[in-house]
Amino acid sequence: MLRLLLLIIWLVSSSIVWKVTSKPVFGVRISIGANSQITSYVCYLYNGRTLNKKRIVDETSFVKIVTGEWPSIYNPQRIDYFKENNIDCAMILDSITLKKVVGCVPMDELWKIRFSTYPYRHRSDEGWSNKYFKPSQGQEKYLSKRYGIDHIDGDYFLDTNFWKLMQDVVDPLWVDNYKSIH
Repeated sequence: MLRLLLLIIWLVSSSIVWKVTSKPVFGVRISIGANSQITSYVCYLYNGRTLNKKRIVDETSFVKIVTGEWPSIYNPQRIDYFKENNIDCAMILDSITLKKVVGCVPMDELWKIRFSTYPYRHRSDEGWSNKYFKPSQGQEKYLSKRYGIDHIDGDYFLDTNFWKLMQDVVDPLWVDNYKSIH
């Protein structure tokens, strides 16, 4: 009788399958990092409790993953998350080299949040920061309140905050407001 009871318990408990579905989470950090890159892109899987499977990637790889051009654990259905979030980013064919390159105005604008001028030589573009190498104290408080980052050097703009940021950096009203914060 005890064996039968144990057998039934084992059958019931082994037949329960915990299906954990993971949601992709994408983000960006605007800070000079490896290889003197101004932005670092990150992919995570969120299982409902924690962020897992962190992968830091370059801009091109990030766009290929997020658009679904590359198969990936972060985008197995190959959804174009840029289109889903109304962001004009894609891999486009360069007419001269005939190679695919990143075409993404919001990604090109991200450095301006942190710097007042482009941080490397041979380019004189102006940024939106009110300090030379980082946002002013008021701008940092604004970024913290709006996007949930505590420190621009170490924190990533993640998930919904990432998508909100990507929309904001191409909005002229948002840009004027950000530039006016001291």
